[in-house]
Amino acid sequence: MTPQTPATVPSADVRSMLRLAWPIMVSMLSYTTMSVVDTLFIAQLGTEQLAAIGLAMVAVFTSQSFGVGLMAGVRIMCAQFTGAGAPKRAVRATWQGMWVAVSLGLIIATSAYLGADLFEFLGATPSVAIHADAFFSIRVLAAPVIFTTLAMSAWFQGSGDTRTPMVATLISNGLNIVLDPVFIFGWGVIPAYGVGGAALATVTSMAVGWLYLTWRIHKTLLSTSPSPNPGLMRTLWRFGGPIGVRYLLEVGSYTVFASVLAHVGAIDLAAHVVAVRIVSVSFLPGHAIGDAAGVMVGQFIGADVRERSRQAFRSALKLSMAIMWTCSLFFVLIPDLLMSVFGVEPAVAELGRRLLYIAAGIQLFDAVVMTAQGTLNGAGDTRWVMFTSVLAAWLVKLPLGWALAMPFGLGAVGAWLGLGTEIGILSILCWFRIRGTRWLEHHTADQDETNDEIG
Repeated sequence: MTPQTPATVPSADVRSMLRLAWPIMVSMLSYTTMSVVDTLFIAQLGTEQLAAIGLAMVAVFTSQSFGVGLMAGVRIMCAQFTGAGAPKRAVRATWQGMWVAVSLGLIIATSAYLGADLFEFLGATPSVAIHADAFFSIRVLAAPVIFTTLAMSAWFQGSGDTRTPMVATLISNGLNIVLDPVFIFGWGVIPAYGVGGAALATVTSMAVGWLYLTWRIHKTLLSTSPSPNPGLMRTLWRFGGPIGVRYLLEVGSYTVFASVLAHVGAIDLAAHVVAVRIVSVSFLPGHAIGDAAGVMVGQFIGADVRERSRQAFRSALKLSMAIMWTCSLFFVLIPDLLMSVFGVEPAVAELGRRLLYIAAGIQLFDAVVMTAQGTLNGAGDTRWVMFTSVLAAWLVKLPLGWALAMPFGLGAVGAWLGLGTEIGILSILCWFRIRGTRWLEHHTADQDETNDEIG
């Protein structure tokens, strides 16, 4: 590859980071809005339905998490190829992601036949399990659409265009908000599908967003050969594989986490679901800034100006801390108002308020974790991120959260204290990793390439 000169790569100041990050933030916040709206409508059906959708969403994320992480490898490759001045290689990398996305998505879609027994195994009561399966069995069918959407979005983002995927997300999520009450409560000749209606609205909306992205990218994809390339495929798995494993095991840990709360009781699980929806307004922008930092760092690595990656991290950290600290003030000052929006019963609202206090206390630590992990991923240091994240989740959060929630009788509060401890430990590990140099020494995206002509 022919690296770009330092003058042609993006600046790493806060303004440049914000320019790259804000569309990703809008995308994630719109997704949060969609989830909040789903929760608001489902909450009107009852506490059991609210607990069910929380458990079902965890199961959906678990089934799709590896594929979502693997597609992040496409974004890293595209960013590094863009920084190296090799745009056609970025397109070929996207084709590799598309092949994997379709194959893996079809396999995941077959999990729609697992049935309500899955959720009873996770600790749900029979009635909650039936509602959870009604959502899961429809929602999981969208896996091929989700994965191919992520692969296409990865090309835009890695190339520095974070706005086009944002538009696709806004189209999908806006349509979902319109369709939710129609499919959940029924309208005219359309029957009321209840909890399953929320999933049907989401799947339909995602398909429309997929069509928009396909329209925007199809000429670019057709400009290169779609055939699989062994070298690029190896690179995809080298970068994206650890992220996929990390996402799978992390979301798996949250599945166990939710299962613990399901065993404690429906009130604790419902309070957890609502609190997560509220806190996501804070941690999703932080995650978006981490993704933007990864794109910028990837371009710096590809252009062989690696030391600029540290400045990118510092700029991203300033942004994420400002946003998450501001949100933490709202969690402390108006928790009752935030909980009242969901119209939950008083016991759920009271417990949710206490969870928001815990969330406020760990916001700045979480900002460090998400910014650092995004930075390290962009440099190709995905294995280190995987190992530390998985170990912290399974050796700290789960055993400590379970002990505090059940034997010590603290319920959801104890489980969240275990979560906070996990985040605190990860923030320390990530900080010292960034201060070192090993993460800047990883091979670039072209190291595994074959001698095949790729454009």
